[in-house]
Amino acid sequence: MRHISHYIGLLFLTALFLIGSILFSTLYLNLVNQRTDEVLSGLLNRGNTHRDVLEKSFDQETIDHVSLMESASEFTVVVTDQKGKILKSSNRLTEEMKTELTHTEFQDQRKDLVLQTPTEHGNFLMTDSPITVAGSHRGHVFMFAPERLIQQVVKPLQQQFIQVGIIAVLLSLVTVALCTRLISKPLINMERATAKLRDGNLEVDLPIERSDELGALARSITQLAKDLDYVNRERTEFLAHISHELRTPLTYVKGYADILSRPDLPDSEKTMYLSIIKEESNHLSQLIEQLMLLARLDENQFSIDRLPLALDEVILSIAEKMRPAIEEKGLRFVVSGHPVTVIGDKIRLGQVLLNLLDNARKYTEVGQIEVEYGKNTAGAYFLVRDTGMGISAEALPHVKKRLYRSEPSRSRSHGGSGLGLTIATAIVQAHDATLDIKSEWHAGTCVTVQWKA
Repeated sequence: MRHISHYIGLLFLTALFLIGSILFSTLYLNLVNQRTDEVLSGLLNRGNTHRDVLEKSFDQETIDHVSLMESASEFTVVVTDQKGKILKSSNRLTEEMKTELTHTEFQDQRKDLVLQTPTEHGNFLMTDSPITVAGSHRGHVFMFAPERLIQQVVKPLQQQFIQVGIIAVLLSLVTVALCTRLISKPLINMERATAKLRDGNLEVDLPIERSDELGALARSITQLAKDLDYVNRERTEFLAHISHELRTPLTYVKGYADILSRPDLPDSEKTMYLSIIKEESNHLSQLIEQLMLLARLDENQFSIDRLPLALDEVILSIAEKMRPAIEEKGLRFVVSGHPVTVIGDKIRLGQVLLNLLDNARKYTEVGQIEVEYGKNTAGAYFLVRDTGMGISAEALPHVKKRLYRSEPSRSRSHGGSGLGLTIATAIVQAHDATLDIKSEWHAGTCVTVQWKA
């Protein structure tokens, strides 16, 4: 991560260099070819002009006139007969020019030619304008142009391209430096933040206000830090609470067992203490079972039996078990609905309803608890509605989270480990259903388990 700016910079610079090289090379070649075509076109036009003059009067005087016209120019004109014998030239011919004329294939038809550019035997351009008089091939007008005419334009162009190239490289370096700093610095900060998280330091400060992918990554890391901090705090509180929950029934069992060992204890008290020991033992067994189920959920070893079952029978059975405890608090208990069949696990669904009814009983002091079941437009469902203290708006989004307990002090006063809704939600999801909670503070709670049609 510490060298990522080097990698990004090298990648950007390489890409810019390749693109710039291709663009500059293409532009340079196009300009050179364009200049070459212009020179050749002008050269061929001059040769054709001389040819036209000679075709009107192909004699020595006209040939000398054509030669004289080019003697002061940068070009060289050579007039030959039809067999290639040189009749006149405006300037002295170099050995390369003579060699090129010797190797030229003379054509007897009136066809203008641009010969090799540059030729094999010298750095010059050459054109051929055949002379035809009264339909008879009489000779040729050859025009030569030195290559320096092109170089006069190309060399300044090369210098300009070099200057522009240097400026482009410098600008590219500055751009790459800014871009890599813009990208690599936040990444390095995020690497340091994750290292702090690894070491247990959950205080991170990242640029979460950015609207790009780096901002999204920064927000994810920041949220991760918050989640880890939340989990750590909740785990500590959870372990402390579980330790208390386990210690309380054990203390009762041990204390009343010691009392039962007294020989003078009346039979009526023995019966009462045995009842308390049994109740606390059941509480302890239930808590251990929840912890074991939570461990299976963590290890993805949780499974259910998928069998057709009458949901209404499961609900009525659990409702009757809970009725004495609910009515003992002076609450009205209403169960209503219509027969409905689902695919699921009878024991696990009963566990869900038992948990929901137990929560409703714990947190409802006056009013009623209602169970409703049947089938709506979405599919099979059942719900538990109470008139209890409800759940605050701040706590409602979190009540199904593992280890979360709304209002810890209030939870302790009513009992419960904070595992019930977590386990119930997992069981419902395993049935391809949803568990939805609607609640208002001091206005009751409604929990709905809904299957899809």
